[in-house]
Amino acid sequence: MKKIISAFRTFFYFLSEILEFILSVISSLIPSGKDPNLSRGDIYIVTGFLSGPLFYRKLCKALEAKGYQPRVLRIPSFFLNTKKAVEILAKQMDRIPVKSVLIAHNTGGLLTLLLPDRSRQKIRGLVTLGTPFRGSYLFSILPVSGLRYGSPYLQELFKTFLFMDRFHPLSPMKEFIFLPSSSSIYGEERDLWFDIPGNYNQVRKSENIRTILEFLVFHYPSDAAKEAERAGMAALHEKLVSQKKTQNAVKKKSVTAPTSKKRISAAPKKTRKPISKKAVKKKTKR
Repeated sequence: MKKIISAFRTFFYFLSEILEFILSVISSLIPSGKDPNLSRGDIYIVTGFLSGPLFYRKLCKALEAKGYQPRVLRIPSFFLNTKKAVEILAKQMDRIPVKSVLIAHNTGGLLTLLLPDRSRQKIRGLVTLGTPFRGSYLFSILPVSGLRYGSPYLQELFKTFLFMDRFHPLSPMKEFIFLPSSSSIYGEERDLWFDIPGNYNQVRKSENIRTILEFLVFHYPSDAAKEAERAGMAALHEKLVSQKKTQNAVKKKSVTAPTSKKRISAAPKKTRKPISKKAVKKKTKR
């Protein structure tokens, strides 16, 4: 029974992945202009293969709800010249502030890997989502030889991810498009896994987005979250100081206030009656 449920679940997410892939392709066909507020962001999403900015709208809204200012770095959704795609990404990187966090989806992670040093120095942390680090069979049927599976080009540059200040590879448990699945495993005990299979499902399913947010809030809290935490700590400090002042004032009053002592009336002492001589004589006779 468990195997049947598991197979049905995999088939369901396979259909979902195909649907999300179609939506991704449609979003890549919608033209989008330059973002005039690109320099005002703190988290930047590097789009993936055959994906347009609109495909990441759900993820952006979730990030905004947590106090982040997400921006999308636009790269060609379909490219044949890897070098040219990297140059387009590098020009946008020149406009972003230092110590920025990048979220790179599938091939966006590979292009980030190929950025020049001036661009890489601006990256505070890199989070990759389903990036095929060793390439993919998908590019074997396309004239993008540098990104095909087992490419010497990628093998040569594989370890350069470790030169990032902080690098976090997140991958789905099962791949459908960017095969083989083992290509999404970076190794070095760095990988974190999504339970929901599918590469394009990673940035669209609510459960996956919630996982991404929890990860970012823990490792890279937003400025708004930091400010709220500082305000909360300041309010708590003021409350503790106020309570301490109140306690000290009460102690001071109890020390300085005059104490009223009740006078205890002494009980009257019983006086013994003098014993007469006759009584003494009677006792002695007995």
